[in-house]
Amino acid sequence: MDNQELRALKEKLGVINYKINYKTGVHLGVIEDFFSGKTEELAPKDRERIEKMLMAESKKR
Repeated sequence: MDNQELRALKEKLGVINYKINYKTGVHLGVIEDFFSGKTEELAPKDRERIEKMLMAESKKR
């Protein structure tokens, strides 16, 4: 999943940054910077955790 797809999925699901932080353990500042567009980089481990969490959220709905 590329950056735009990841941001679009978060937006579509309406998941807040704090929930992603809570469920993945990725630092809130990293999440905020990425989803605000301030940075395009995510550590591979962080990206994997966020993708997994958002996919699980989408299956719940």
